[in-house]
Amino acid sequence: MNQYVIEIPDWLPTPLNKLMGNWRQSAKLKKQDREMIWAYSRLAKVPYERIKRSVELIITLEPAQRAVDPDSYQKSVGDALVNSYALWNDSHLWVEWLPIKFERGARRNTRILLRDIA
Repeated sequence: MNQYVIEIPDWLPTPLNKLMGNWRQSAKLKKQDREMIWAYSRLAKVPYERIKRSVELIITLEPAQRAVDPDSYQKSVGDALVNSYALWNDSHLWVEWLPIKFERGARRNTRILLRDIA
């Protein structure tokens, strides 16, 4: 089983509640997420394959930062992973979302673990 780690320092994906407002602002935020995940998925050398993958998000929050709902990051991250060719599709047929984990640290960080499911 192949595993790929996309580590994005000093960055957090856009939570769903920020995507629910003005459509222009929402499009801008989603584009920023797509570009960030695309760049770091290229660095991680995640291959584009027609295979089901599991996705595990590990979000590191700064000491005083408030957490959002755990599933709040899935929409933007799922769309960005498909756009960056790390996932074939973000439907239930092609991705298995594992529970999101939150950690505390000195700096915010996002780690995306992708595992091929045979």
